[in-house]
Amino acid sequence: MSSPSSAPHATARKGHTKARVYTPPLPENCDTDRIDGCLCGCGLNPDTSWGFECIAFLENVLRWVLIPYQKWLYIHALEKNLAGTGFRFQTLIVLIARQNGKTQWLKGLGLWKLYMDGAEQVLITAQNLDLAEKTLSEAVADVKSNRLLRREYRRYSQTNGKHRMILKSVNDWRRAQGLEPLGLAGAENPREWRTTPATRKGGRSLSVDLAMLDELREHQNWLAWNAITPTTQARPRSLVVGASNAGDATSVVLRSLRDGATAKIQVGETARTKIGLFEYSVPDDVEFDDPEFWPMANPAMGYLPDFDEERLYGKLEEAEPDNIAGFKTEYLCMWVSALQPGVLPAADWRETTDKNSRRRADADVWASVDVNYERTKSYVGVTAERGDGNWHNELVAAARGTDWVLPWFLDPKRLIEDETGPIIGADGKKYRSRFKGVVIQARGAPASGQIETLQKAGIPVVELGGPDLTKAYGDYYDLLTQHRVKHRPSPALDEAAAVAQAKSLGDAWVMDRKKNDCSAAVCIVQATWGAMKTPEPVQESAYSSGDLAIL
Repeated sequence: MSSPSSAPHATARKGHTKARVYTPPLPENCDTDRIDGCLCGCGLNPDTSWGFECIAFLENVLRWVLIPYQKWLYIHALEKNLAGTGFRFQTLIVLIARQNGKTQWLKGLGLWKLYMDGAEQVLITAQNLDLAEKTLSEAVADVKSNRLLRREYRRYSQTNGKHRMILKSVNDWRRAQGLEPLGLAGAENPREWRTTPATRKGGRSLSVDLAMLDELREHQNWLAWNAITPTTQARPRSLVVGASNAGDATSVVLRSLRDGATAKIQVGETARTKIGLFEYSVPDDVEFDDPEFWPMANPAMGYLPDFDEERLYGKLEEAEPDNIAGFKTEYLCMWVSALQPGVLPAADWRETTDKNSRRRADADVWASVDVNYERTKSYVGVTAERGDGNWHNELVAAARGTDWVLPWFLDPKRLIEDETGPIIGADGKKYRSRFKGVVIQARGAPASGQIETLQKAGIPVVELGGPDLTKAYGDYYDLLTQHRVKHRPSPALDEAAAVAQAKSLGDAWVMDRKKNDCSAAVCIVQATWGAMKTPEPVQESAYSSGDLAIL
């Protein structure tokens, strides 16, 4: 990781206009010969996107100065259906790093819907209701300060803790202009923009033209989503908009919607989709601290005052060493497994990375098996002494399920011919495991069920339990902070080490599998405990009488 203190002076980088990942427009809606089309050259134009009308309203009536990405996003998000009468998308998911004008974009969409698109009801919500109320109060200020818009303004109501901006009905406005009132249903109803809490009761009984769910990453269950989104069902030109920066494993709603949309984009099956995804983010497969990639997640960079490379370097410096996950999600819109820093010090973990680490040639190798809380994935880690006296750690296997674990240990590559060995190979010869021992938590862990299976097969299992369990974690923590363990780079292991949370057991702790998948780190801790423990003879399996054979 580059040091913020050595960061070069900010270059004139500009934020990207196009989202890095987005649902492409329908080919039928694109005419690349139009000179009045989208600025990215895709061919969307005023005949195929309502975004142009929205932009004109915001620039010409409200006198807003829009950032290029905001225009691009209005054009693509408000693409028309093929009939040209409504919206292509029913749901919009917008992902973008913080402080890039996302809330302003939502506010502009809400005002356009109310004043230009015939909406009767706009709804905005956030996990922190104060944020939704702040957005609404800013919209009220915009309306009251504009000579044209305030003609339709009635009042801002804050009754019983409920915030509403109330505008005249469509027919009230038409009468004031000397026009004939419309005979449409709802034309006499006042138009409203209201806030609602993100709860299972939020928005129920309402009929809404635009529902905006800000900070969607904070939705850790579907209760609020299921309460709010059906409010748009009865409205002919309705939209649901979820906006946020990236989340973590607990962001179940945002993750599900994003993953579903991304899957369709990747396989090119978006023609019939009703969910539009627009994601400004740094890719997972690049160095996150390389400023070359920051404009991908920060499209307002270089357009807003004091928003440049230097500012983000400062945020990175604040985050180091223990809040890198927070920096990634907030400022780079990158997904992480957990936002809370892990129990293993991040700086020590980085400094003990050694891509050339290897065991001493004659050193015993200890392995460990662990299974994640959901029992969907298993891991094997190993530890052995290095030539310099430190300990070599390595994650050597990881795969879905648990069925592969026993065959992996019985693979001939991991067996040594031994006349007294407990394992009989397909060739009739006797073998023993290459591993000095295989450590598994004795009780209460998802992997504990593997103990008997491996023992029956002649694998030298060593059970870890009792006071040794917490001692293993404490000892490993000390080794790590003293830089006496070294590990090769491994995305799975590095991620597990970064997110592993502590679970208190009395005055000591273990890693908490339930909070997130830290099992790759667990098996490294356990293997290290095995390698450092006082040598004891491994109990011969009761099933190693010679009757067991590998077929």
